[in-house]
Amino acid sequence: MEFGTQELYRDVNLFVGPEDRIGLAGPNGSGKSTILKLMSGELEPTRGSVDRRRGTCVAYLPQTGAVVGERTVLEEAMTAFKHLDEVQAEMIELEHRMKDANMPADELQEVLDRYAVLQHHFGHDAYDRQPRAEKVLMSLGFAEEDFHKQTRTQSGGFQVRLALARMLLEEPDVLLLDEPTNYLDIRSIEWLQEYLSTFKGAVVMIAHDRYLLDAVVQKVWAIESHKLFIFPGDYSKYLDDKVRRDERQLKKFEEQQQFIKRTEQFIAQYKGRKDTAPRAMSRQKMLDKLERVEAPETMPVIRIRFPESDEVYGKAVDLRAVSKSFGPKQVLKDVNLVVGGGEKIGLFGANGQGKTTLLRIVAGKLAPSSGEAWTSQKTQVAYYEQGAEETLNPEMTVLEAAADAGAGFTENELKGILGTFLFSGDALDKKAAVLSGGERSRLAIIRALLTPSNLLILDEPTNHLDIQSREILFEAIRRYRRTVVFAAHDRFMLDELADKTVRIESGKAILFPGNYSYAAGRVVKHGAASPKAQVQRTKQGGQRTKSEVGSSKSHVNGPKSRAHGPKSGVRNRHSSLVNRQSGDPVSDIERRLREIGVEHDAARQAMDFNRVRELADERRYLEAELQARKADEVEGGAGHDGNV
Repeated sequence: MEFGTQELYRDVNLFVGPEDRIGLAGPNGSGKSTILKLMSGELEPTRGSVDRRRGTCVAYLPQTGAVVGERTVLEEAMTAFKHLDEVQAEMIELEHRMKDANMPADELQEVLDRYAVLQHHFGHDAYDRQPRAEKVLMSLGFAEEDFHKQTRTQSGGFQVRLALARMLLEEPDVLLLDEPTNYLDIRSIEWLQEYLSTFKGAVVMIAHDRYLLDAVVQKVWAIESHKLFIFPGDYSKYLDDKVRRDERQLKKFEEQQQFIKRTEQFIAQYKGRKDTAPRAMSRQKMLDKLERVEAPETMPVIRIRFPESDEVYGKAVDLRAVSKSFGPKQVLKDVNLVVGGGEKIGLFGANGQGKTTLLRIVAGKLAPSSGEAWTSQKTQVAYYEQGAEETLNPEMTVLEAAADAGAGFTENELKGILGTFLFSGDALDKKAAVLSGGERSRLAIIRALLTPSNLLILDEPTNHLDIQSREILFEAIRRYRRTVVFAAHDRFMLDELADKTVRIESGKAILFPGNYSYAAGRVVKHGAASPKAQVQRTKQGGQRTKSEVGSSKSHVNGPKSRAHGPKSGVRNRHSSLVNRQSGDPVSDIERRLREIGVEHDAARQAMDFNRVRELADERRYLEAELQARKADEVEGGAGHDGNV
C-alpha cells in the first residue's frame, strides 16, 4: 500500500476468521487505520486485492467523521433495525395477497411458507427494538435527555459515540473499530469491553486502552519497519515478545556492525597493496552483497527531570465541605479531600459528574459555592486542562511554543525534550495550526510540564494520545517528584500512577487508599452484556444471579491483577483491625480513631515524635478505609449494583 511516494507496507497477507479478536499495533503513521479502511472498502490497495465472503456484513467506525443522518439521537440509533422495516413491509404485502380468494393452492402455500419465515425473524428481533436501542445508548454515556437532540448539531465526539451505538445494534459479522474509546468515559469503556468479549462476530480494532486490548484480543497484527507480523495472544504478551525480539535483533545488529567495521578496516589497510588488493576487493564485494540487519525501533528514553518548585511538606491541598453549583444545578456537594505533598491522586467517574470542576477548584481557577479550598502558600500550579491544545498560538512553531513555556531551557535542551515526546527533525518547525489532534495534545502537555511547579494538575491528558505517547507521559509523571492530581478514563494510568484514587459520582468524592483496581474491587459491578441480554434481564425484573455478578468482575481490569492498596508498611501495621471479623467493622474503626486522638495528644505532650508520626499514618489510613467502607455500605450492602 502506497501514499504518493511513501510505501506503508508490501506483500501483506491477512485473514479474518468468523470469531477472530484482532488488535492492530504500531507507531503513529505506520498505517494501522489504512488497514481498517482497506478491509471496509473505503480504500483500494495499490497492488493486490481485498476479498470479502459474499453476504458478510462489515461495519467500520472511523476515528472521526462518523456519518449520521438528519434525525434525533434515538431515531438514528433505531436505523440499525431498518432491515426489520423491510421485513414488515413484505409481511404486509403478503397479508394483502392472502386475502385473494382466487389464489391457487400451491401459490397460497408458498405465500404462507414465506410469511412464516418472515414472522419468525420479525418476532424474534422486532418488538424490543426501542428498549435495546435505549440500553445501548445509555451504556455508551448518553442521557435520556439526549435522545431527542438533533444529531447534526452535536460535537464530533458525540456523533462518533452515536455511530458506535448504531453499529453495535446492527450486530454485523465483522466490527472494524478505530480507537472506539476516544470519547467514552470509564463506565462506558468497561461496558464496551464486556460487550466485545461476548460479541458473536469478528472484531479488528485499534485501541489505546491497554486493558481493553488485553481483555478482548486474541491475536495482534503488528506493523514494524514497514512489515506486518502476526502474533498470537493479547497485547501484553505481544509487548513481552517484542522486548525479547528487540534484544535479539539489537545483538545481531551490534555484532554485524562490529563485523562491518573490521571488514572496512581490512579493506582500507590492504586495498592499496598489489599482493593483497584482490583480497580487499573480494571483501568489498562481500560487504556490498551483505543483507544489513536493521536496528530495532525503540521508544525514546526520558532522562530529564522537569522543573520543580520547592517541595511542600504536609498538606498540599485541603478541601473542606466544598460544594459547587452552576445556577440550579449542583455539581459537587460537601467534598472533603486532603492531598499530601508528593502524593499522586487519580480521579475517575462518569462524564459530567464533576471531575473537571473539582480540578479547576484545586487549581484555583474556580471558586467553590461554599466550603473552603486551601492550598499551601508555597504552591505553584501547572495545569493541563481539557481543550488546552485549542489555546495554542496557531502561528507558533512546535519549538517556539515549547520555548514560550520553558523559559530557562536552551534550544538544544528543548529539542531533546521535544524529541522525547516524538517531535524531531522537520516536525520542530511545523506550526501549531497544521498539527494533528494528538500532536497538539502532546505539545500542550509538554508546555504544562515545562512550567515550574510543585502541583501538577492534568485533566484527561491521555485523550488522543496513542499507546507510545501515553507511555512517555507516564514515565514523565513518574519522574515528577511533587504532587500530582489527575483525572483519567485510562484504567492503566490510574493503576500505574495513582497512590490513591477518588471516585466522583452524584456530587460526592469517595476516596480509596489505593489504585483503580483496588477501588474497583471494592464495589459490585454491573454485569455488562449484549443489548439483547440486557433487555431480557430487564424483562425478568432486573435480577441477576451470583454468577452473573461475579463474572463481570473478571474482565474489568484485564487478565492480570494490578490492584494495589495503601503503602504496604502502613497497611500491614493496621490490617488486623480493618480485616477483623466483627459485627460492625465501621464501629471498630471509629472507636480506634477516637483512641488515636487521645494517644496522639499524649505522645505530643511527651515529645515522642516517632510515635506521633506513627499515629498520624495510622489515622490517615483508617480515615480513608472508613470512608471506603461507608461507600461499600451505601452501594453494596443494600443489594444494589454499584457503578464505577
